[in-house]
Amino acid sequence: YLEQRKNGLSDFLRQVCIRRDAVNCREVQDFLLLRQRVPYLAHPDASEPVQSAEVQEASFGIAHFDYDPVQGLLLMGSSDFSWASRVDTKITNIKMPWEKKAPNLPSSQMSVWQQSPAELKFAMQNMNRFTSLISCVVMANCRDKATCLAGLSDGTVGMLPFKAERGAPRSESLLPLVTHTASVVALAVDESEQWLFSASADKAIKVFDLKHQRIQCEVQVPAPATHMIHCQEQRKLFASLKSGVVVVYDTSILPMQRVASIPDSGITNPNPITAMDYDASTGTLFTGSKDGIILWTVKMGDMGGWGRRVAQIASMEAPTSLAWAQSSREIIAGFENGAVVVFDMDRNQGEPSYAIQAHADGVTAVKWLDAPRRLFTASKDKTLKIWDFPSMQRAPLDPSFVPQASHAPEKWGSFSGPSQASWTRGADPLRDRTGSNLESEGPQGFSGGHGGYPGGTAAPVSTSAFTGGAAPIGHAVVSSAAPGAVSGAVSYTGAKTAPIVVGAAPSAATAAEDSDEDLAGWDN
Repeated sequence: YLEQRKNGLSDFLRQVCIRRDAVNCREVQDFLLLRQRVPYLAHPDASEPVQSAEVQEASFGIAHFDYDPVQGLLLMGSSDFSWASRVDTKITNIKMPWEKKAPNLPSSQMSVWQQSPAELKFAMQNMNRFTSLISCVVMANCRDKATCLAGLSDGTVGMLPFKAERGAPRSESLLPLVTHTASVVALAVDESEQWLFSASADKAIKVFDLKHQRIQCEVQVPAPATHMIHCQEQRKLFASLKSGVVVVYDTSILPMQRVASIPDSGITNPNPITAMDYDASTGTLFTGSKDGIILWTVKMGDMGGWGRRVAQIASMEAPTSLAWAQSSREIIAGFENGAVVVFDMDRNQGEPSYAIQAHADGVTAVKWLDAPRRLFTASKDKTLKIWDFPSMQRAPLDPSFVPQASHAPEKWGSFSGPSQASWTRGADPLRDRTGSNLESEGPQGFSGGHGGYPGGTAAPVSTSAFTGGAAPIGHAVVSSAAPGAVSGAVSYTGAKTAPIVVGAAPSAATAAEDSDEDLAGWDN
C-alpha cells in the first residue's frame, strides 16, 4: 500500500509540474518549497503580472465598465447582486397611501471617474443612481452629445452627460424613446453615425440616433442576445445569442441586414454564449461558453459572410468575460470564481500560463489595452483592479513604484479629488520608467527587435488550429513566471510593493442605504 501511495503521489507531482499555471502559482511553490530550492523563483520575475491600482465602489458590485484611454475616463455600472438585499429594497420602496412620499432606494448606480494626468489614480466626477439593475454601460463619444449610457433591467437606458454639474446629486434620467419590453442586456455605439444599438431579452435590437433623438430601425434576432460588439472599421455588429449562435449585421445601411450566422450550420447549441471578443485586424472571433473558448475565422464578402471554427480550448467552466492580447497572442478569461486565466495560444494547444485569483467574487468584465499591456478586471466584490503585464521589449516596472489610490464617496455628492481635466493622451506610469517612449512604439506596444513573453522569442503570427487544453485552477494566485525569462528584460530582487487601494472598503456601504446588515446570512 505504501509503495502504491508513493507512486501515486509521484505521478501527481509530475502532472502538476508540467502545467505552467500550476508552477507559476505561489501556493504550489510554497507547498512544494520550490522557492527555497529553486533560486530564480525566490524573487518576482520580469514576466510576472503585477497589480498596479484598484478602484472600489462603496455600495454595489460592479456589473460592467468602459474605459477611454485617450480621455482617461472610466465608466462603471454597479448593481446590487444580493437577492436578499434586492428583496429588502423592493419592500422598502413600496409606499402606502398614508405614508409620506420619500425617494426610492436605488439598486444600482453609474459613476464616471477621471484619471489623473500624472499618475494611475482616478477621482469620481459624477454619478446617477437607478431603482432598476444595471447590466451594461457604454460611453458614447459623439461630439457635442458625449453621454454615459447604461442598460437597465426595466427595458430602459439610463444616461449621464459628461458635462453634468460635478458632484451634484442627480435624479434618475433616462434616454427618451428607447424602451424594450424586457431587460436591456447589451449596448454598442457607432461613433461615426452617432447610433446606439440596444439589445434586449425580448429578442429585439434597436438602433437609436443619438444626434436626432429618434429610432432608426428595429430587428428581431432568433434568440435573446447576451453580448454585442460593434466593429467600427468594418461597420459590422456582432450579437451573441443564448442559442449558442453569433449573428452578424451590416450597419453601413439601414435597416440593418444580417450578413452572417456563426456557425452557419443553423444548428443551435444548448449552451449559451457567456463571453465574446473580436479582433478586427485578423478577423478572429472569440466566444466562451460551457463548451470552452472557441476561435472562429470570420470572412466577409459582397454576398455575405461566414465563420469557421479554427481552434478550441475545452474542459473548463464557462468564462464570464474574454479579452484578446494581440501583441503576445494570449486569451485572457475571467471566471465566476474570481479567477483570471491567461491562455498562451502559441504553446501546447493554448495551455494556461497564469492563473490569478484576482477577485473574491465572480469576474464580470475585463478589458485589455495592448499598447501599455494593461488589463482591467471588474468583479461583483465591488472592486475594479488594474494589472500591468510585462512588456515584450521593455524592462519590468520599477519595484519602488507605488500605485495611487482612488476612493468612492461615502455619501451622495461628496466628491473629492482634482477637477475634471482634458489632455491629448492619458498619462501612463509605465512611461519613462523603462527607458522607452510609447509614442515611438508600434500599435502592438513594441518598437522592433526580438524578444518574447514568456521565453525570449517573439510570438509568431499564425493561425494554427488546435483543440484540447486544461481547466483553470480555481484558487490560484499570481506567482513567479515560467523558467523562460523575457528577452531584454531585467529581473528585480526587491519585495513586491502592494498596490494602494482606491475607494471605500468592500464591506463599507452608506449607512442610510445599507440593507444587508439586518439580513446577514440570508444568501447562505
